[in-house]
Amino acid sequence: MKRFFLPVLLASLFCSFTSADEDALRILVVVGTAGTDEYDEVFSKNANLWEAAAGKGGAVYSRIDKEKGGVQPVDQVKAAIREAKEPNLWIVLIGHGSFDSRSVKFNLHGPDFTDGELAEWVETYEGNLSVINTASASGSFIRKLSAKDRVIITATKNEAEIFYTRFGTYFVEAVSGIPEADVDNDQQVSLLEAFLYASEQVAKFYEENGRLATEHSLLDDTGDKLGSRAEWFDGTTATQTPGKEAGPDGELAAQRVLVRSEFEKLLSPALRTRRDELERAVKTLRRKKDSMEETAYYAELETLLIELAEIYQNVTGS
Repeated sequence: MKRFFLPVLLASLFCSFTSADEDALRILVVVGTAGTDEYDEVFSKNANLWEAAAGKGGAVYSRIDKEKGGVQPVDQVKAAIREAKEPNLWIVLIGHGSFDSRSVKFNLHGPDFTDGELAEWVETYEGNLSVINTASASGSFIRKLSAKDRVIITATKNEAEIFYTRFGTYFVEAVSGIPEADVDNDQQVSLLEAFLYASEQVAKFYEENGRLATEHSLLDDTGDKLGSRAEWFDGTTATQTPGKEAGPDGELAAQRVLVRSEFEKLLSPALRTRRDELERAVKTLRRKKDSMEETAYYAELETLLIELAEIYQNVTGS
Protein backbone atom coordinates (compact mmCIF):
# COMPACT_ATOMS: atom_id res chain seq x y z
CA MET A 1 0.00 0.00 0.00
CA LYS A 2 2.79 2.42 0.89
CA ARG A 3 4.43 2.09 -2.51
CA PHE A 4 1.27 3.36 -4.25
CA PHE A 5 0.82 6.35 -1.97
CA LEU A 6 3.92 8.29 -3.06
CA PRO A 7 2.59 9.35 -6.51
CA VAL A 8 -0.61 10.55 -4.86
CA LEU A 9 1.38 12.52 -2.31
CA LEU A 10 3.51 14.11 -5.03
CA ALA A 11 0.42 15.08 -6.94
CA SER A 12 -0.83 16.97 -3.89
CA LEU A 13 2.53 18.64 -3.40
CA PHE A 14 2.96 19.61 -7.04
CA CYS A 15 -0.16 21.10 -8.47
CA SER A 16 -0.25 21.58 -12.22
CA PHE A 17 2.17 24.16 -13.57
CA THR A 18 2.92 25.22 -17.12
CA SER A 19 6.48 24.84 -18.32
CA ALA A 20 5.96 28.11 -20.17
CA ASP A 21 6.09 30.07 -16.92
CA GLU A 22 9.80 30.92 -16.94
CA ASP A 23 9.47 32.86 -13.69
CA ALA A 24 7.74 30.21 -11.58
CA LEU A 25 8.97 29.77 -8.03
CA ARG A 26 8.29 26.87 -5.68
CA ILE A 27 8.88 27.29 -1.98
CA LEU A 28 9.39 23.92 -0.30
CA VAL A 29 9.10 24.33 3.47
CA VAL A 30 10.32 21.44 5.59
CA VAL A 31 9.25 21.58 9.24
CA GLY A 32 11.24 19.38 11.58
CA THR A 33 10.46 17.94 14.96
CA ALA A 34 9.95 20.59 17.63
CA GLY A 35 10.56 18.68 20.87
CA THR A 36 8.34 20.98 22.94
CA ASP A 37 4.96 22.65 22.53
CA GLU A 38 6.65 26.06 22.63
CA TYR A 39 8.91 25.30 19.67
CA ASP A 40 6.10 23.55 17.84
CA GLU A 41 4.06 26.75 18.03
CA VAL A 42 6.95 28.84 16.71
CA PHE A 43 7.78 26.45 13.87
CA SER A 44 4.13 26.18 12.79
CA LYS A 45 3.78 29.96 12.90
CA ASN A 46 6.86 30.41 10.71
CA ALA A 47 5.62 27.82 8.21
CA ASN A 48 2.28 29.62 8.03
CA LEU A 49 4.08 32.93 7.47
CA TRP A 50 5.98 31.36 4.58
CA GLU A 51 2.68 30.15 3.12
CA ALA A 52 1.23 33.65 3.35
CA ALA A 53 4.35 35.18 1.83
CA ALA A 54 4.28 32.65 -1.01
CA GLY A 55 0.67 33.58 -1.75
CA LYS A 56 1.56 37.25 -1.71
CA GLY A 57 4.44 36.65 -4.11
CA GLY A 58 2.59 34.29 -6.44
CA ALA A 59 4.82 31.32 -5.60
CA VAL A 60 3.77 27.70 -5.28
CA TYR A 61 3.96 26.55 -1.67
CA SER A 62 4.62 23.00 -0.46
CA ARG A 63 4.97 21.92 3.16
CA ILE A 64 6.44 18.73 4.51
CA ASP A 65 6.29 17.98 8.21
CA LYS A 66 4.98 14.61 9.37
CA GLU A 67 4.49 11.14 7.93
CA LYS A 68 1.74 10.95 5.34
CA GLY A 69 0.20 7.72 4.18
CA GLY A 70 3.15 5.74 5.46
CA VAL A 71 5.74 7.92 3.70
CA GLN A 72 8.33 9.38 6.06
CA PRO A 73 9.21 13.11 5.78
CA VAL A 74 12.76 12.30 4.65
CA ASP A 75 11.39 10.39 1.65
CA GLN A 76 8.89 13.15 0.93
CA VAL A 77 11.74 15.68 0.81
CA LYS A 78 13.80 13.57 -1.58
CA ALA A 79 10.80 13.04 -3.85
CA ALA A 80 9.76 16.70 -3.76
CA ILE A 81 13.20 17.87 -4.88
CA ARG A 82 13.41 15.20 -7.55
CA GLU A 83 10.00 16.14 -8.94
CA ALA A 84 10.41 19.94 -8.81
CA LYS A 85 9.88 21.36 -12.31
CA GLU A 86 9.74 25.11 -11.63
CA PRO A 87 12.79 27.10 -12.78
CA ASN A 88 13.21 28.53 -9.27
CA LEU A 89 13.21 26.52 -6.06
CA TRP A 90 13.63 27.77 -2.49
CA ILE A 91 14.10 25.08 0.15
CA VAL A 92 13.35 26.37 3.64
CA LEU A 93 14.26 24.30 6.69
CA ILE A 94 12.44 25.15 9.93
CA GLY A 95 13.35 23.31 13.10
CA HIS A 96 16.34 22.04 15.03
CA GLY A 97 19.69 20.80 13.80
CA SER A 98 22.17 18.59 15.63
CA PHE A 99 25.86 17.79 15.55
CA ASP A 100 27.45 14.74 17.19
CA SER A 101 31.09 15.55 16.33
CA ARG A 102 30.81 13.40 13.22
CA SER A 103 27.76 14.44 11.23
CA VAL A 104 25.32 17.34 10.99
CA LYS A 105 21.63 16.55 10.76
CA PHE A 106 18.36 18.37 10.30
CA ASN A 107 15.96 16.76 12.77
CA LEU A 108 12.75 15.44 11.24
CA HIS A 109 9.78 13.47 12.48
CA GLY A 110 11.24 10.04 11.81
CA PRO A 111 14.68 9.57 10.22
CA ASP A 112 16.78 12.75 9.93
CA PHE A 113 18.87 13.83 6.95
CA THR A 114 22.41 15.18 6.89
CA ASP A 115 23.88 18.20 5.13
CA GLY A 116 25.65 15.84 2.74
CA GLU A 117 22.46 13.98 1.88
CA LEU A 118 20.62 17.19 1.02
CA ALA A 119 23.59 18.23 -1.13
CA GLU A 120 23.22 14.96 -3.07
CA TRP A 121 19.47 15.32 -3.52
CA VAL A 122 19.61 18.86 -4.95
CA GLU A 123 22.03 17.76 -7.67
CA THR A 124 19.02 16.49 -9.60
CA TYR A 125 17.49 19.98 -9.70
CA GLU A 126 18.57 22.03 -12.73
CA GLY A 127 17.02 25.42 -11.95
CA ASN A 128 17.95 28.36 -9.73
CA LEU A 129 18.27 27.02 -6.20
CA SER A 130 18.17 28.85 -2.88
CA VAL A 131 18.40 27.05 0.47
CA ILE A 132 17.47 28.84 3.68
CA ASN A 133 18.31 26.71 6.71
CA THR A 134 16.95 28.47 9.79
CA ALA A 135 17.87 25.67 12.20
CA SER A 136 20.64 25.34 14.75
CA ALA A 137 23.92 23.67 13.70
CA SER A 138 23.22 24.82 10.14
CA GLY A 139 26.51 26.50 9.20
CA SER A 140 27.99 23.41 7.56
CA PHE A 141 25.21 23.40 4.96
CA ILE A 142 27.11 26.19 3.20
CA ARG A 143 30.19 24.00 2.80
CA LYS A 144 28.12 21.11 1.50
CA LEU A 145 25.62 22.89 -0.76
CA SER A 146 27.53 25.93 -2.02
CA ALA A 147 27.76 26.02 -5.83
CA LYS A 148 27.59 28.39 -8.76
CA ASP A 149 24.26 30.22 -9.12
CA ARG A 150 23.05 29.05 -5.71
CA VAL A 151 22.12 31.11 -2.67
CA ILE A 152 22.71 29.33 0.65
CA ILE A 153 21.69 31.02 3.91
CA THR A 154 22.18 29.54 7.37
CA ALA A 155 21.16 30.67 10.84
CA THR A 156 24.52 29.72 12.34
CA LYS A 157 28.15 30.15 11.31
CA ASN A 158 29.05 26.50 11.94
CA GLU A 159 27.75 23.20 13.24
CA ALA A 160 28.89 23.93 16.80
CA GLU A 161 26.17 26.56 17.35
CA ILE A 162 23.62 24.00 18.47
CA PHE A 163 21.15 26.07 20.48
CA TYR A 164 17.69 27.19 19.35
CA THR A 165 17.82 29.94 16.71
CA ARG A 166 15.57 32.99 16.33
CA PHE A 167 16.81 33.90 12.87
CA GLY A 168 14.00 32.13 10.99
CA THR A 169 11.14 34.19 12.41
CA TYR A 170 12.78 37.49 11.54
CA PHE A 171 13.74 36.19 8.10
CA VAL A 172 10.26 35.19 6.97
CA GLU A 173 8.82 38.45 8.29
CA ALA A 174 11.34 40.32 6.16
CA VAL A 175 11.08 38.29 2.97
CA SER A 176 7.32 38.90 2.89
CA GLY A 177 8.15 42.51 2.05
CA ILE A 178 8.08 44.59 5.24
CA PRO A 179 9.35 48.16 4.60
CA GLU A 180 11.82 48.00 7.50
CA ALA A 181 13.84 45.38 5.62
CA ASP A 182 13.95 47.26 2.31
CA VAL A 183 17.53 48.52 2.58
CA ASP A 184 17.84 49.95 -0.94
CA ASN A 185 14.32 51.46 -1.00
CA ASP A 186 13.18 49.72 -4.18
CA GLN A 187 9.82 48.65 -2.66
CA GLN A 188 10.77 44.97 -2.41
CA VAL A 189 12.87 42.78 -0.14
CA SER A 190 15.47 40.42 -1.57
CA LEU A 191 17.00 37.36 0.05
CA LEU A 192 20.04 39.49 0.84
CA GLU A 193 17.94 42.15 2.54
CA ALA A 194 15.98 39.54 4.51
CA PHE A 195 19.30 38.03 5.63
CA LEU A 196 20.63 41.43 6.73
CA TYR A 197 17.41 42.36 8.54
CA ALA A 198 17.08 39.02 10.34
CA SER A 199 20.74 39.07 11.37
CA GLU A 200 20.37 42.58 12.76
CA GLN A 201 17.24 41.68 14.72
CA VAL A 202 18.90 38.58 16.17
CA ALA A 203 21.89 40.66 17.33
CA LYS A 204 19.52 43.18 18.92
CA PHE A 205 17.65 40.43 20.76
CA TYR A 206 20.78 39.10 22.43
CA GLU A 207 22.12 42.58 23.19
CA GLU A 208 18.87 43.87 24.69
CA ASN A 209 18.52 40.75 26.84
CA GLY A 210 22.13 40.87 28.01
CA ARG A 211 22.84 37.43 26.63
CA LEU A 212 25.80 35.99 24.76
CA ALA A 213 24.80 35.42 21.14
CA THR A 214 24.67 31.74 20.25
CA GLU A 215 23.77 32.17 16.57
CA HIS A 216 25.62 34.02 13.81
CA SER A 217 24.07 33.74 10.35
CA LEU A 218 25.93 33.29 7.06
CA LEU A 219 25.17 33.89 3.38
CA ASP A 220 26.96 32.40 0.40
CA ASP A 221 26.11 33.03 -3.25
CA THR A 222 29.52 32.88 -4.93
CA GLY A 223 30.00 29.13 -4.70
CA ASP A 224 33.20 29.41 -2.67
CA LYS A 225 31.81 27.40 0.28
CA LEU A 226 32.81 30.10 2.78
CA GLY A 227 29.93 32.45 3.47
CA SER A 228 29.77 36.04 4.71
CA ARG A 229 28.52 37.61 7.93
CA ALA A 230 25.92 40.39 7.95
CA GLU A 231 28.42 42.77 9.59
CA TRP A 232 30.49 42.63 6.42
CA PHE A 233 27.93 44.67 4.48
CA ASP A 234 27.45 48.41 4.16
CA GLY A 235 23.85 48.63 3.04
CA THR A 236 23.65 45.89 0.40
CA THR A 237 27.32 46.17 -0.61
CA ALA A 238 29.87 43.73 0.76
CA THR A 239 32.83 45.54 2.29
CA GLN A 240 34.65 42.35 3.31
CA THR A 241 35.08 38.93 1.74
CA PRO A 242 35.56 35.62 3.57
CA GLY A 243 39.00 35.09 2.06
CA LYS A 244 41.75 36.72 -0.01
CA GLU A 245 40.72 34.99 -3.22
CA ALA A 246 36.98 35.03 -2.47
CA GLY A 247 34.55 37.29 -4.25
CA PRO A 248 31.95 39.40 -2.45
CA ASP A 249 28.77 37.62 -1.43
CA GLY A 250 25.31 39.09 -1.81
CA GLU A 251 25.07 40.14 -5.45
CA LEU A 252 23.04 37.12 -6.54
CA ALA A 253 20.95 37.05 -3.35
CA ALA A 254 20.11 40.72 -3.92
CA GLN A 255 18.32 39.73 -7.12
CA ARG A 256 16.16 36.94 -5.73
CA VAL A 257 12.87 38.38 -4.53
CA LEU A 258 9.63 36.74 -3.45
CA VAL A 259 7.24 39.69 -3.33
CA ARG A 260 8.12 41.95 -6.27
CA SER A 261 7.50 45.67 -6.60
CA GLU A 262 4.99 46.97 -9.13
CA PHE A 263 7.83 48.07 -11.41
CA GLU A 264 9.58 44.72 -11.17
CA LYS A 265 6.37 42.99 -12.26
CA LEU A 266 6.54 44.89 -15.54
CA LEU A 267 9.75 43.10 -16.53
CA SER A 268 9.40 39.86 -18.45
CA PRO A 269 11.41 36.91 -17.10
CA ALA A 270 13.85 37.23 -20.02
CA LEU A 271 14.36 40.95 -19.47
CA ARG A 272 14.75 40.48 -15.72
CA THR A 273 17.37 37.79 -16.25
CA ARG A 274 19.31 39.98 -18.68
CA ARG A 275 18.99 43.01 -16.39
CA ASP A 276 20.36 40.99 -13.49
CA GLU A 277 23.30 39.77 -15.59
CA LEU A 278 24.13 43.32 -16.64
CA GLU A 279 23.95 44.68 -13.10
CA ARG A 280 26.31 41.98 -11.85
CA ALA A 281 28.63 42.64 -14.78
CA VAL A 282 28.76 46.34 -13.87
CA LYS A 283 29.69 45.53 -10.28
CA THR A 284 32.37 43.08 -11.41
CA LEU A 285 33.79 45.64 -13.83
CA ARG A 286 33.95 48.33 -11.18
CA ARG A 287 36.02 46.06 -8.97
CA LYS A 288 38.50 45.71 -11.85
CA LYS A 289 38.77 49.44 -12.51
CA ASP A 290 42.16 49.95 -10.86
CA SER A 291 43.72 47.17 -12.93
CA MET A 292 42.34 48.35 -16.29
CA GLU A 293 43.38 50.99 -18.78
CA GLU A 294 41.03 53.94 -18.29
CA THR A 295 39.72 54.12 -21.86
CA ALA A 296 38.96 50.40 -21.97
CA TYR A 297 37.23 50.55 -18.62
CA TYR A 298 34.87 53.37 -19.59
CA ALA A 299 34.18 51.86 -23.01
CA GLU A 300 33.11 48.57 -21.43
CA LEU A 301 31.11 50.35 -18.74
CA GLU A 302 29.29 52.46 -21.32
CA THR A 303 28.27 49.38 -23.30
CA LEU A 304 26.76 47.77 -20.20
CA LEU A 305 24.97 50.92 -19.03
CA ILE A 306 23.48 51.61 -22.45
CA GLU A 307 21.94 48.14 -22.62
CA LEU A 308 20.61 48.57 -19.09
CA ALA A 309 19.07 51.91 -20.03
CA GLU A 310 17.44 50.34 -23.07
CA ILE A 311 15.82 47.67 -20.93
CA TYR A 312 14.33 50.24 -18.56
CA GLN A 313 13.24 52.42 -21.48
CA ASN A 314 11.41 49.50 -23.07
CA VAL A 315 9.57 48.86 -19.83
CA THR A 316 8.69 52.44 -18.88
CA GLY A 317 8.30 53.79 -22.41
CA SER A 318 10.35 56.87 -21.57
